[in-house]
Amino acid sequence: MNKVIGKVVEVYIPEQYKNGNLLDVMDRTNIGFKVMTDDGIKVIEMEQDEENSHIMKNDLVEIIEQTISGKDFVDIRLYEEWNYE
Repeated sequence: MNKVIGKVVEVYIPEQYKNGNLLDVMDRTNIGFKVMTDDGIKVIEMEQDEENSHIMKNDLVEIIEQTISGKDFVDIRLYEEWNYE
């Protein structure tokens, strides 16, 4: 597991396709983040959920990257300094 702290520099709705057709922005379910870290900009695109929908530009976030059963997972959540391991 790899944890990285960064600052959100952009929040956006990425392009999303269904059956080869570009979905209207109102029908998309994904959210994208560009996060400035010590290693540069990280781009994260994922399905929008209750937790990541509260992340806004200029928020400090924690990016957790891990591999489980050979599959890579990336999570992003608001950074809470007192809760950081």
